[in-house]
Amino acid sequence: MIQINDLNLNIKGHQILSDVDITMYEGMIYGLTGNNGSGKTMLMKCICGLVKPTSGVVMVE
Repeated sequence: MIQINDLNLNIKGHQILSDVDITMYEGMIYGLTGNNGSGKTMLMKCICGLVKPTSGVVMVE
């Protein structure tokens, strides 16, 4: 399970992610959709631990 609570990410004064809340359960398939520059890749980098969020919690079990 991956649980994300109140995730915020600011880089160089730009707000990339704002108040993201997601719970993803084991055995399910999820997709991320959105326009270019909407933060999909940065969200994945936060989940993987490659980028530290400004605030909020990412729990990967």
